[in-house]
Amino acid sequence: MPRDIAPLTRALEDTTPGDQRDVYSLLAAWNQSIETALERGGGSRFREVMGQYLEEVIDLIDAAATNDEIDWTLLEDCVDAYPPGVGDHHCSSVLANVVARCVIRTRIRDGVEEIPAWTLEYLASITMDGDGDWAWESAAAFGWGVGHPDIAVLDRTVERAETGDDWSVLDHLEHVTFADPDSGITLLERLLRSTETVEDLEFLRMLEPLFERDFPNFPEYWEPHIELEYDITFTDDELDRLLRLLGDTVHPDRLRHFDEQFTFDLQRAADEYSSANYD
Repeated sequence: MPRDIAPLTRALEDTTPGDQRDVYSLLAAWNQSIETALERGGGSRFREVMGQYLEEVIDLIDAAATNDEIDWTLLEDCVDAYPPGVGDHHCSSVLANVVARCVIRTRIRDGVEEIPAWTLEYLASITMDGDGDWAWESAAAFGWGVGHPDIAVLDRTVERAETGDDWSVLDHLEHVTFADPDSGITLLERLLRSTETVEDLEFLRMLEPLFERDFPNFPEYWEPHIELEYDITFTDDELDRLLRLLGDTVHPDRLRHFDEQFTFDLQRAADEYSSANYD
């Protein structure tokens, strides 16, 4: 047994799936072992340990937090112990994944209003520098909070775009669209019409996955279609609205040039809905 991960391997042996009493010791062991692996082996050892054990640790924390129903108190306690954006622990890669799963589950099963506001605030506070790319990718599930009575998901996403945080905005847009295609188009419109963002069809690309599947690829290590009944697609009215938006905001020459690279009929948007501004 490599000594740098001895606390983790012992904790995994001692953890009973679904037993909440083991959660805190497992997270502590994970944090200690990842830190030691980084100190002794650098980035290559860090990635090796993450790749070998991250999925197992996530699944154990998820099982404990969702034994009978989602235990939001347990998750909030864990998040308080290992807060986002501080960069002094390695638990966000685990906790962001589990919180993201629970946000998506709750929206689909119970409705957006049942998502605790603190979970969306938590996901919104995850940063690449402070929490790492595993956590940062899961945090895009913030988009599933669109329509929440207390968290203005669309406003906050546009604010990010206007401050230059395009990478997280792209992921948020994708998750918003999976949660509610009409809201995804609304967000795209706000992004394209904002004077502070640069018009870019890369935003549009984040709407295309709905033609291929019913869920985003993140949070990682999760197969939501196994436990959730959910089908999503664009209606004809939504597709028409989208093409009208593109015709009004993107130069027709650009639409025609990139038509073959997109599932959406950009040629039609250019031919039928091009704005008078481009005449």
